[in-house]
Amino acid sequence: MGKTNELSKDVRDKIVDLHKAGMGYKTIGKQLGEKETTVGAIIRKWKKHKMTINRPRSGAPRKISPRGVSMIMRKVKDQPRTTREELVNDLKAAGTTVTKKTIAKGSFTGAISCHIDIIM
Repeated sequence: MGKTNELSKDVRDKIVDLHKAGMGYKTIGKQLGEKETTVGAIIRKWKKHKMTINRPRSGAPRKISPRGVSMIMRKVKDQPRTTREELVNDLKAAGTTVTKKTIAKGSFTGAISCHIDIIM
C-alpha cells in the first residue's frame, strides 16, 4: 500500500479529545473516517510524548535542490564531457555552493554518476 498524507494537527487533536472522552479506537476511527490502527498510533504517540504534532524525521538535508539536480542532469545530457568543476560553477551561479566531491558522489541521483566519475 502506498503512503498517504499525514493527518492535520486538528484531526490529531480531535482524536485525542475523543479518546479522553472515553471513546474507543474503532468508534473514533468510524466517526472521523480513519483506520483503527491510525487512531491507535496517534493516541500511543500522544501518551508517550504528550503532543500530537509531527516530529522531525532523521536524515541530513539535501545539499543540492531538485532544481539543481535538474540543471545538472540537463547539462550532462546535453554535454556528456562536462567536468565536475563546470557543474560546481554552474551551481554556484544558481546560488548553491557544493564541492567537486559532492558532485562526484552523485548521491543525489545515480543517473549521472557514471558520466561524472569518468571525467575528473
